[in-house]
Amino acid sequence: MKILQLSPQFPFPLSDGGKISIANMTRALVSSSCEVHVFCLVHTMPSEQQIQSFEQYTGAKCSCILHNTRNTPLAILTSLFDNQTPLYIRKHRSLELKHAIKLALQKESFDAILCDHTAMAEIGLFASELADIPCIVRMHNIEHVIWERYADRLSKFDPRKWFIQSQAKKLLNMEIEFCSKATHLAMITESDVEKISSFHSAISASYIPVGVDTAIFKPIHVTKSIHGLIHATTYDWVHNVEALDWFIAEILPEIQKRFSIELVLLGKHMPEHYRNGMIPGLIGKGYVEDINVELNKASIYIAPLFVGGGIRIKILEAMSAGLPVIASPVSAEGILAKREDGLIICSTKEEWILEIFNLMDNPIVSKELGEKARSFIEKNHSWEFTANRMMHLIQQLNA
Repeated sequence: MKILQLSPQFPFPLSDGGKISIANMTRALVSSSCEVHVFCLVHTMPSEQQIQSFEQYTGAKCSCILHNTRNTPLAILTSLFDNQTPLYIRKHRSLELKHAIKLALQKESFDAILCDHTAMAEIGLFASELADIPCIVRMHNIEHVIWERYADRLSKFDPRKWFIQSQAKKLLNMEIEFCSKATHLAMITESDVEKISSFHSAISASYIPVGVDTAIFKPIHVTKSIHGLIHATTYDWVHNVEALDWFIAEILPEIQKRFSIELVLLGKHMPEHYRNGMIPGLIGKGYVEDINVELNKASIYIAPLFVGGGIRIKILEAMSAGLPVIASPVSAEGILAKREDGLIICSTKEEWILEIFNLMDNPIVSKELGEKARSFIEKNHSWEFTANRMMHLIQQLNA
């Protein structure tokens, strides 16, 4: 089976949830005897060594197309005068990518187009029509929902609110159009299947979960801090930083009144105020080679977030490493685990404080919840299971 996969970014190295999800789906499909050719948009061209590393990791062929998808002032200004196309879709349009895909389809025969994110749906539909093959849009989230949530958190006096709201409306209309035309949607959460299916009767969608490499993210024997909190994220997205700033300002000082704790932060492009040692109890390590070791040194994974969609792969990785997770409702969205599976959801400041106190006062309970979290991931989020579901879907669409 041959698959043409379209990605809005070069998904390597595996430094954030989006790259992890894209690259590991590619790898899982190749491991299941698929031949995959990945086309991706890139801000700066990766080195030959980086492309080779991705191809060695996944077993796929990779073609990178240079294209700027950043929200530049000109792109934002242009979107203000476009009544139909939202900035998110406009900035991913590339004539070079379109041309490259045309050439690829002339040279090779594929069984399906797999588009990662709504951003690649437009070009995926073009390729699907050109080659007369199924187009599957793998929606890591419903994009317009993220924009709606962002607008809801802004003050009515904030000039950005009108712009974000207008973008959300245009994106809703375009997502409905793309999703109705796509052969099928592969949603990574069951709740997103229900939500997207409700928008139009022509939409066909099913649940294909993301996986975790349980051979990498696993419990290991290292010195563990019974009062150690940890969080890993990408700091380029403003909403991740906003949520962490809230936790550090509102929750961390309250916990420190009872426990001598450390909150370890991991991830690339970390803001300086997390690194400079000025916040008591905060250790900003930034990027680390082996995140599993750091996870195993902690006792609790925290996941605050107020704006987002899809699923938080970092939560799944922490659970796979044997950590109980305390998360906000948005952060935990899409994960079917419950409290008894090691995922504790908190909506208010008071709930966050209470649940952290409970786990720190009861390390045996905390350890048991971590073990249950690991078991949940093994049963529900293996990449082999995910790849098999995707292959079965493609086979059905080609039948």
